[in-house]
Amino acid sequence: MRRMFLAVMLLAGTVGLAGCQQIHQVFDPPSSAAPLPQARIQMREVDEHGSAAATLLKDENGRPLAVLEPAFITTADIASVALDRNTQGGEPLLSLTMTDAAAPRIQAATEARIGRRVAFSVGDKVLSVATIQGPFGKGMQVSGLGDATQAQRMYTEITGKTP
Repeated sequence: MRRMFLAVMLLAGTVGLAGCQQIHQVFDPPSSAAPLPQARIQMREVDEHGSAAATLLKDENGRPLAVLEPAFITTADIASVALDRNTQGGEPLLSLTMTDAAAPRIQAATEARIGRRVAFSVGDKVLSVATIQGPFGKGMQVSGLGDATQAQRMYTEITGKTP
């Protein structure tokens, strides 16, 4: 099973949901664009207690995954998406930069969820499940996207642009 990983960046440093990493761009200049409104990007807390009101999604292996509503990050909160690559192993990443208006709310939401698992999804596809290790507000990265071709395909699905 391929493990997915989320890392986050604060304005004053890097804090990881599942760990910290340095990054550099896949492309020079990096491909960056606003997400399409219909991309349906969401980050929601995983339901660990069997709430009747939870939404059921499927993880990458097709297993059911219950998430709590409402999402605390949505497409409207994201100013831009870029293709990057981490310096440790060169794994492709999607870097998301949040809007200035959403950053304080996301900071508070992630601070309240430290130690809890969250699911990052695009449409009905769960891309990653990770435990929040520290709060973030302005940006985050999603890895575990497969090879560069798969990451480029995901970027195109989210932005409608070809890198």
